[in-house]
Amino acid sequence: MSEERRHQARLELTMPVRVSGFGADGQPWTEMSTVKDASASGAAFSLKHPVTRGHVLHLSLPLPKRFRSYDLGESSYHVYALVRSTQPEGPGARVGVMFLGKNPPRGFDREPAGLYLLPNDPPPARSRDRRLYARLEIFVNVRLTRRDDTPGPHEERTIAENIGRCGARVLSALPVADGEILIFREVDGDFETRCEVCGRYVGPDNVPRLNLHFLDSQAPDRLVATH
Repeated sequence: MSEERRHQARLELTMPVRVSGFGADGQPWTEMSTVKDASASGAAFSLKHPVTRGHVLHLSLPLPKRFRSYDLGESSYHVYALVRSTQPEGPGARVGVMFLGKNPPRGFDREPAGLYLLPNDPPPARSRDRRLYARLEIFVNVRLTRRDDTPGPHEERTIAENIGRCGARVLSALPVADGEILIFREVDGDFETRCEVCGRYVGPDNVPRLNLHFLDSQAPDRLVATH
């Protein structure tokens, strides 16, 4: 948060923090991290889950009493926080947040994955969820391949149940995380690209699905010609 003028200086502190948030698909996630500095107004820590300025997170951490506004006698401080900055760091990002208090901002119950900006914040860039190209309800046989050496299956032949110029929704049981990079290959064609996992959820049929964003190239005309 170096670009902002803080009312209170941050102190270097190390403590565990449990961070909860919502993905672009509205599904909740939780991640354990370590606070790197903190004050009565906010804190900084690293996250692997993708977040951006305006996202609301819920934190549970053993914040020193002098930094708390309530729950002085509790072992953990439970507070909603607003993401104010992100900087690439390792496999994720260093995130700076501003404490909001016991309650989330108005409208959070309806849009927990929305962006909540301060009056002087610049407007957000176009979200990937506000697609430039519509997704078409067509079915394409694809092969997904993971690019790392983590335990578990690394390849899967499956079906993309919709596809657009810049991404697809794919039925998949691969144990992947939001932000992970996969290889997307068309089984009966020559379309291949790296893609980023932008969301995961389980559909009404109890089948898990991945929302994928194409990174290297857009889907060819023959797949989206009916658009």
